[in-house]
This record gives sequence, structure tokens and C-alpha cells, in this order.
Amino acid sequence: IKLGIQGDLFYGSLVEIAGAVSFWYHYSQLEFGQNRQEVRLALFTDYLTAGAALVTGGIYMVQMGVTSVPIDALIVGAGAIVSLSLCWVWEFGYPYLVLHSIWHILSAYTGYLIGQAHFDYFA
Repeated sequence: IKLGIQGDLFYGSLVEIAGAVSFWYHYSQLEFGQNRQEVRLALFTDYLTAGAALVTGGIYMVQMGVTSVPIDALIVGAGAIVSLSLCWVWEFGYPYLVLHSIWHILSAYTGYLIGQAHFDYFA
């Protein structure tokens, strides 16, 4: 929301939509179970919206130049990737829930940091 308020409506909206669709997907998993058509549709939509936000963030980094990307965005982004990777080591139970939650928090924060850096760079 903050990116949209500051004027980057496109990327801000992509990140917000990705978050809402991710909620829909996880809710559908809990509501319907794993192998239901409703869940597969939500997962596919989740991949599309998250992918659009990731690609746009990557384009933003290229536009700024990799050396202009804040180090904190790189560190937080690396933490997000590590936590997501560990989700495939611990696929069940509390470790998975904690790591997957950390992935969501850190990836969203990375998106915000990249969007903010891009906005500041071109302001």
C-alpha cells in the first residue's frame, strides 16, 4: 500500500495482489484439502501473481543497476530464499509453518525494499 501511496501504483498493486492471492491459496488449502480443483486454480493464480511481482522487481533492479540495489534488500532477499529452501527440508509440522511464514514476511519486505529503492532512485 505504501508504494502505491508514494506513486508506484503498478508495482505496489502487483505486490498487494500477490499477497491477497497467496492468502486465497492458503485458505483454499485449509478449506478444501490438497488435490482439489479450487486449490489448483488458486495455486496457479498464486504463481502468476507472485511471478509478475518477482519479474517486475527484477526489472526494477536492472533499471537501477545492480550496484544501486540496497544491501539490506539483498540480505533480506537471501534470507527469504534460505527460509523457502528449508521448507523443502522440513515439509511438515511446526518447522514448516514457521519457515514458510518467514518466507512470506521476508519476501514481502524484500519487494517493498526494492520498490522503495526504485522509487527513490528515479524520484
